[in-house]
Amino acid sequence: MIPAANLRAAATAAAAAIVVLAGSATATRAQTFEFAVWYSDRDFYAEHVRNWASEIEKRTQGRVKINLHFSGALVAAKETVNAVRNGAAGGGTTSISFIAGLVRPVSYMEPLLWIPADPKITVDTMQKLLEPSRNLLEKRGLKLMFTFPSAGLVTNCINGHVKKIADWNGKKVRAAGRWQGIQLRAVGAAPVAIDPGEVYIALQNKTVDCMMFLANLTLSSKVHEVAPYITYWRDGANASMYYLNLAQWNKVSPADQKLMLEVSDRMVADAAPKLVQMQLDAISALEKAGAKIYRATDQEISDMKKAMSVVWKEVDEIAGPDGKPFAEVVLPLQK
Repeated sequence: MIPAANLRAAATAAAAAIVVLAGSATATRAQTFEFAVWYSDRDFYAEHVRNWASEIEKRTQGRVKINLHFSGALVAAKETVNAVRNGAAGGGTTSISFIAGLVRPVSYMEPLLWIPADPKITVDTMQKLLEPSRNLLEKRGLKLMFTFPSAGLVTNCINGHVKKIADWNGKKVRAAGRWQGIQLRAVGAAPVAIDPGEVYIALQNKTVDCMMFLANLTLSSKVHEVAPYITYWRDGANASMYYLNLAQWNKVSPADQKLMLEVSDRMVADAAPKLVQMQLDAISALEKAGAKIYRATDQEISDMKKAMSVVWKEVDEIAGPDGKPFAEVVLPLQK
C-alpha cells in the first residue's frame, strides 16, 4: 500500500504540473503583433487605429496586443507588404497601390476619384468589398482586418493650383501606384513614384511639381509647407488596408480571432461616416496654417473623372475573373 503522505505529495505535484501546463498553453495563445504604420501619430487616422488596437487588447483580455509603430519606424511603406508576408513584421497598413501588384483585383480601389465623399455610399461600398478582399489576401499570406475608405483627395503643388485638365500639362506629379499613373498621363502629367515618407523632400527639392494626397495626410506630414497650393477634389483615392501575417494570425485562438474581426468591422462602421468631416477639418486647419486652398467645383470634378476614366478598361483587363465582385461594386460609382 502506498502511504497517504506519498499520495498527497503525488497529487500536489500533479496539480502543480497542470497549472504549469495551463500557463504554458495560455502563453502560447497570447500574441503580440508588431504593426507598421507609415503615417505619423499626429494624423487623424492615428486616433482610429489606436482605438482599434486598444479595443482588441481589451476584448481579448490582453491575449492579443497590437504594438503600433508610426512614421515608418518599423518598416517603410514600400516594404511593408513583404515584411508582413515573411513575418519580419506582425502586421501593417498600406494603401492599395502597394498591394495591387500582389492582389490585382483590389486595383479597383486605387484610382483617383474612385469613390464619392458620401458616408452612406462609403460604408456600403466597403462592406461589399471586404470579404472578396479578405479571401484574396489570405491566399497570399495576409489576413485582412479591415479596409479603411478614403476621401479628401487633394493636389499639392509648389507653384499654382491645378483646376482644369490643361493645368496638368507637363507637370511632374507624385502618384501612388500604376493606375494613378495611367490617369495622370491621360491628362498630360508625368507621374513619378515616390514613397510617401519621402514626398516632403521631393517637393522641397523640386523633384516633382505636385503630388496627389489626402487632406489629412497633407496636414500631418506638413507637405503644405513646401507645396502650399492645394486643390481639394473631395472624393477618395487609394483606400488603405490593415492586415496581419497569416501564420501569426493562425496562432490566435478561434474565439479571439472572432473578437478581432468584430472589433475591426465595428471600427470601420463607426469611423467611415466621420471621414468626410475629418477631411473638411483638415482643409480648415491647412487654410489656417497658410495654405492656399482651392475647392474644385462639381463640374471640374466631373470633367476630371471623365478625362481619367481610361483607367477602368485597363483595370478590368488585368483583374481577370477574380475582379468581378470588385467591378460590380466600383464601376457603377464612376457614372
